[in-house]
Amino acid sequence: MSGGRLGTLTDGLWHLHRTPDLAAMRAARSPDELARLALVPAARNLGMAAGFLPADLRSEATAALLACRVLNAYEDLSARPLAAGAVVAAVDYLNGDTDTPPPPLPTGCDAEAVDLVLAERVGDVRELLSDLPLEGRRRICRLLTDVGQVMALNLDCPLPRTAYGELVLGRAMLYLCSLIAEDACAEADLSELAGCIGVTAQLANDLRDGELVLYGAGDREELTRAVMQRVLVPVLGSIALLARLGPRIHSRGARVAMAYLTITTTAFLCAAVGAPAPYRRPVRLAAALLAAVSTAHWAAMLQRVRCSVDGAIHGLLDASPHPSARAGSAARSGAADLLALGDPGSMPPAVGPLIVGATFALVEALPGEPLTGELPEFHVRRMMIADHLAFGALDRLRPSDADALRDLATRFQLAALDPA
Repeated sequence: MSGGRLGTLTDGLWHLHRTPDLAAMRAARSPDELARLALVPAARNLGMAAGFLPADLRSEATAALLACRVLNAYEDLSARPLAAGAVVAAVDYLNGDTDTPPPPLPTGCDAEAVDLVLAERVGDVRELLSDLPLEGRRRICRLLTDVGQVMALNLDCPLPRTAYGELVLGRAMLYLCSLIAEDACAEADLSELAGCIGVTAQLANDLRDGELVLYGAGDREELTRAVMQRVLVPVLGSIALLARLGPRIHSRGARVAMAYLTITTTAFLCAAVGAPAPYRRPVRLAAALLAAVSTAHWAAMLQRVRCSVDGAIHGLLDASPHPSARAGSAARSGAADLLALGDPGSMPPAVGPLIVGATFALVEALPGEPLTGELPEFHVRRMMIADHLAFGALDRLRPSDADALRDLATRFQLAALDPA
């Protein structure tokens, strides 16, 4: 690892768990100094991950992250009903389509303090973008245009959280994939799988921020249950994307970045339900570095992540208020491989067939002989999660899309008839 990158990571670790130094950010003497001070406080573990990238990719990813945080500030802090227009104005200014800065934001919002500083210094963020090579500027311009349109739409007519996560953070993830694994993105349309990572990240953010109202939850426990009930399908898509991308990322630093994000996000979701994380906090950075060494180590990291997600699912079911869902340690010992469904590298890049395949992998593990009594609890859990996946496939269909419903029904029928 180069001295410059090591310095960036050391700086990031220093800022990760400390109160942001807003005065230093406001006093930064250049756009580069502002970026160094603001990246990790603004983007947390995503900012840390950017520090692993090689210098050219790191500069572009940093500019993109800070620009997106500016849009987030205008989305969250602008006065209604003018917020949608303010987001669009910020996009136009950052992309260089206009030289008129977006309107100033109100002060005094501690929860969004770093984003507010970035909005105050939007001219510096624009300069970071303008200093990039042409292709990088074009990539980020497309990203900001797409994300800004969704944010403006959400302000005028709120979207479901999963749809919002897919179209905003999922779009950002697709941008990152195109940055670090262009060949893989050119070979197949990975937008659906990238959207799954976006949904997973959005759910984690909403849980961290305690968004009770958005989920109709009365307390933290209800919010945790509501979020975790939505996480299974996007986690499947996330694992499929990571398995496909891992060997195709040419830069070892970029592989470390993706592994680090995967490990830390999984750890947060597992902690929410009291399940063990894939790696303890002191070794997460080392685990990400090891995962980048070879395809075998990458696969081993994903296997640990999948097992941890299994544990989180069982933890959620154990905490369920419904007696039929509580199976205790006996169920966990008999069904600890709910997501270990074969080689994830062979999973399709589309979420529909991915869900169908995962559903029937669970169904096929059920006993084939006639029942002589009740199923063991771990098989009951398999049935519950298979049903959850099947309904998750229906949730992804657009209302009144009869063709999509027919196609999904055909996929389920063919999977049921397939003797293999």
